[in-house]
Amino acid sequence: MADQSRSLLGVGIYTRAEAARLLKLSPARVSTWLRGYRYTWGPRNARRQGKQPPVLKTDIPMFDGMLVVSFLELMELRVVKRFRDAGTSLQAVRLVWQRAAREFGTDHPFAHHRFFAKAGHIFVSLENEPPDAIPEVLYEISSRREPHQAIAGLLVKESIQVVEFDTRTELVREWRPRGPATPVVLNPGIAFGAPTVAGTRVPTDVLYRFAQSRQVTTVAQLFELTEEQVTAALDFETHLAKAA
Repeated sequence: MADQSRSLLGVGIYTRAEAARLLKLSPARVSTWLRGYRYTWGPRNARRQGKQPPVLKTDIPMFDGMLVVSFLELMELRVVKRFRDAGTSLQAVRLVWQRAAREFGTDHPFAHHRFFAKAGHIFVSLENEPPDAIPEVLYEISSRREPHQAIAGLLVKESIQVVEFDTRTELVREWRPRGPATPVVLNPGIAFGAPTVAGTRVPTDVLYRFAQSRQVTTVAQLFELTEEQVTAALDFETHLAKAA
């Protein structure tokens, strides 16, 4: 059982449904990747049961009897989704996670600044540069072979556009889910990690609720935001609602 006395400040906390909504996953898929799953096989009259372990290590496995997700877990789930969308098996992702965890010395290797993912391939920088540095060379890793050299280029530029890393922990500390041009961010130190307008502490879902019965101009004045900021927040929430 998880230690429920630990502080959740700065950790970020999401229900299973919230994590699924943000990542465009089913809640069942979130549970499978974080808690593992059971399965059966064999003839009907002699069924056997087995269990697959989680893909990721969890910070807060259960809270008041409910599965919750930390910000770093959310970031790792985002990467696992990219692998699964590209056809990579969960077993392969699980093995690479274990290998990367040993390489980086962290329980959240898929949220580490030396880790990059694209089109089902997994890349790492073996040089221990600062989180704000762009590596010139990456190495592709897998569960079957030693790391081999790849070219960084646009892969790194694409990756660093949507996340910001903590220089102390070298892990993701902020995520811009719709890219750097959209002023919507998730930061575990602000509003418990809820999506907010960049540079403020105003959650996007609050703006969305206010805008149901008010004009954008009015909402912007109430929260001392620009109309562009409010519109971006509303577009973000509308996009999430359509994907749910």
